Amino acid sequence: MVVTALKLNVIQDVVRRRRVALGEIPPEDAKLAAAFAYWQAKRRSGMLPARKDIDILELRPLIGTTHMVDVSDPAPKNYRVRLHGGSVPPDVEKKMNNRTLDQCGSKIMGDTLMEDYGAVAFTGVPSFHHVIMSIDMIRHSYSRLVLPLADDGRKVDTLMVCFNRREFSDFRL
Repeated sequence: MVVTALKLNVIQDVVRRRRVALGEIPPEDAKLAAAFAYWQAKRRSGMLPARKDIDILELRPLIGTTHMVDVSDPAPKNYRVRLHGGSVPPDVEKKMNNRTLDQCGSKIMGDTLMEDYGAVAFTGVPSFHHVIMSIDMIRHSYSRLVLPLADDGRKVDTLMVCFNRREFSDFRL
């Protein structure tokens, strides 16, 4: 009897992101820069804007690529995607709509979102990233702006997350 060992190539999910300074949002992400300017204009006396201050119709170009995340739970794994933009790819929407971050399907994607969203929820400071990933062998590439919202102006309870699908010539998997 001869036993032959087979080496199987296991394809793993991969997420890479790079942080970009908010003052350096590139022209290709003009819609996200406009969303950041809108968010800044909604701040009152240096406080964070509340969810009720945001009129999604004023952000019409981003309606399909914006979602709201409830971050009222102290544990990032329990943050819940409440409202999901309709232009998000169906495979991603199916994994995230009305789910907590630890239920998003891919462990690495959930861990990355918990880290990034948790940082914004904790500090109250927006973030901007270029993101590329391969989840279930499907490639995604986009810019992402995460904006904190707080009903009391201080304690972040919601994140407004805006996306712009695009490719990066200098950033690859």
